[in-house]
Amino acid sequence: MKYKKTALWIFLAAGSVGLVFIFGAVPGKSVVPPQAEIVQPAPEQTGQKPELPQQEPESAEPESGPAAPAPEMASAHFEMAEYRCDCAGLCDGWPARMNPVLLERIEALREYYGLPVVITSGVRCEGRNTEVGGVAWSFHKRGDAADLYCPGVAVGDLAQTAKDLGMNVLPYYASGYIHVEV
Repeated sequence: MKYKKTALWIFLAAGSVGLVFIFGAVPGKSVVPPQAEIVQPAPEQTGQKPELPQQEPESAEPESGPAAPAPEMASAHFEMAEYRCDCAGLCDGWPARMNPVLLERIEALREYYGLPVVITSGVRCEGRNTEVGGVAWSFHKRGDAADLYCPGVAVGDLAQTAKDLGMNVLPYYASGYIHVEV
């Protein structure tokens, strides 16, 4: 019997907490709606001019501190950082510059679909290329290749469009991405 009473009290306490959580009020106390929810009489009914909401003065500096510098853009939709070598400190991130022709064609691919294109690998250093099992003559090491995918677009369709835009393509159907190069 002792355990049943304890269980009953726990159940009632939990129910009360649940009511407070759901309704935001303690039973037996009145709830005053926030100021914005109180219905004010229309100005024409009271003969007064309507009050405008007070605006806080704009500060000269944003609250979060100075703005971060704008990222270096490779094209309209891609930051250079998206093409950067993703090794764990084996290089400075740029063992080679990305080929501008490749950048233009990947941008054209993105514009064709009107959807984000995600670059999973751009330029690679020798160490990163070895880590991922890349071939010794990899175009990634020269900045002439990228691996990418487009959410919502089938690998075969993406590969065909990339070919039509003048890129050499290796589709990786099982992995869901394509390798493009110029």
